[in-house]
Amino acid sequence: MRILRALPALFFGLIFAGGGLFFLSETAGVTWRDWSEMQRWQPVQAELIQVSGGESETLARYRYRWNGESFEGGRVYIAPFNDNIGDYHTQLQRRLREIERRDAPLPIWVNPADPSQAVIDREMRWGLFALMAGFCSLFIIIGLWVASIGLRKPSKTAGSERPSLMAMRREWREASKDPAFSDGFLEYSGRRIAEHQRTSAGQSDAPPADWQGRKGWQTAEIRSNVMAGMATFWFMAIAFSAASAALLYAIPGELRQGNYPILIALVFPLAALFLLYSAIRRTLEFARFGRVIFQMAPYPGAIGGEVGGRILLPRLDRPTPPSATPGMPGASSWKISLECIYSYVSGSGKNRSRHERIRWSEEGQPGLEQTPLGTSLSFRFDIPNDLPQADVKQSGNYTFWRLSVKGDLPGVDLDRQYNIPVFPGNGQSNPAYASISEQAAQRREEESDAIRESIQRGDFDRSGLTGVMRVQHQGDTIRLAFPMFRNKLLTLFAAIFAGGFGFASVMMLRGMLDGGFFGVVIGLFSIPFVLVGLFAAVATIYLPFNNLRVEIDRQGIKVLRRLLFIPIQRKQLAASEIRRLSIKQSGSTGQGAKQVEEFKVLAHYGHGKTLTLAENLEGADAAGHFRDYLAGHLGVQ
Repeated sequence: MRILRALPALFFGLIFAGGGLFFLSETAGVTWRDWSEMQRWQPVQAELIQVSGGESETLARYRYRWNGESFEGGRVYIAPFNDNIGDYHTQLQRRLREIERRDAPLPIWVNPADPSQAVIDREMRWGLFALMAGFCSLFIIIGLWVASIGLRKPSKTAGSERPSLMAMRREWREASKDPAFSDGFLEYSGRRIAEHQRTSAGQSDAPPADWQGRKGWQTAEIRSNVMAGMATFWFMAIAFSAASAALLYAIPGELRQGNYPILIALVFPLAALFLLYSAIRRTLEFARFGRVIFQMAPYPGAIGGEVGGRILLPRLDRPTPPSATPGMPGASSWKISLECIYSYVSGSGKNRSRHERIRWSEEGQPGLEQTPLGTSLSFRFDIPNDLPQADVKQSGNYTFWRLSVKGDLPGVDLDRQYNIPVFPGNGQSNPAYASISEQAAQRREEESDAIRESIQRGDFDRSGLTGVMRVQHQGDTIRLAFPMFRNKLLTLFAAIFAGGFGFASVMMLRGMLDGGFFGVVIGLFSIPFVLVGLFAAVATIYLPFNNLRVEIDRQGIKVLRRLLFIPIQRKQLAASEIRRLSIKQSGSTGQGAKQVEEFKVLAHYGHGKTLTLAENLEGADAAGHFRDYLAGHLGVQ
């Protein structure tokens, strides 16, 4: 049975890998072989007979003699296919036409072993070669990865097999029958996968045995990254300043010669000034506060328990209570945040770059206390038990936990960050410390109450509602309007995908027109690019230009969705047909504490059918209260 399950992955993986390998051999492979052989060919003067071509190919005929024998050739360059990458063909045709106009001899290269073989340009176009090799290698890697999935042995641990997408979708649909359940499928599946990863990794209540071997984690006194950050900024500031000095010296001479594009290089002095400012600011901050130690308790932090402790500021002395000295900072001047971050690398070669995705975060104000050692900031966080632990080695793609403290103070502000150990456990912090999680929960509750009361009053001028929706009351009728151009960010992403995949599709389809088996292979590879490009192009049109109008009264609802002014959906339901209203997450922007989730309100009717009544509502609380408001108006759940 395992072999049967592996066959589809093996089949499609080997098809992809084999196709990529064939494509590589017929493009980059042929080009490399011919270029290597042509380096031994001999130069000869030829007579140019004819030249023609376009932006993607150059055609020429020429006559030459070798050892007293006359030959005629037509090969112009190494590549065995046409392309329109760069201005290579434009420049080559310009040079050949100038030779033709002057009736000058044409330098060519002849194969001494077979004089019937000749070429005009035997130089390798390395950019085109790299593009061919990289594109084909991508298909080979994808194919081998897919095949490896089929060959991978399943875990023998009971219950450790990762649930399939189909299984998770069935679970999600079953859970969606509960009116209190509001998770979208992406959110639900992400949580299920995280739970599986924790289970399969065997995370226990004890941290890894070698975790204290990491530099900075040897004791509960955690140091910040201020020294490394300061040194990095000074190094970059000095390097950019040195480069900028040389550029500023050379720019006047270049301008006198008419080289005005050299002004673009002024970005280096601007970058040097910014880096110098950042280095000085960090140096002044260190000079004022010195080393700021985070005394961690519990040590290490506990996933499923708490993360907490005290941050000591020995150089910040002030009396107690905070309000005793006018102008001195109180607790509201300080912000403590904790983030669980996934760090990953994207790109390849020189284009590799590191990115961060915040999986969880909370932010609040610490407790403020004067001690014999200076000012103390105390706090604690309640950590959900489904988050990943800190990676000890922290190389490649990894998860780490970052604690940040910021103080808005007279003069130089404080801004420190700490990479801290956090592992599954049940450790608790000092209950006297300020609970950041309780603050966050209280803020959410207060905001939720304010939104509910506002909606109940019929005041929809709240963030997340009137920002994307227009509401009108006329007697017992509520009219909702969702105008065009409300999906600006999604439209931008769709346009980028449409442009990128559309360009790739056009290039591949042009190659397909060359015919033969090689053209068939290119055509097969172009199918996913064409489909994604078409989907993105449709989304680029639909997202900005669709608009929704909804009319709700006690008898039922009327829904009209249009693309520009063309109706694409028209639906009317009686109140008796509607079983319940629910909310569903439709997207999100930002991340961490600044993440804004978008929801839509759905009317459920018939056998599992839904109809959208409102969309692009920001926040689960705003969407939930608005759903309750509409449900009460309709007399349904």
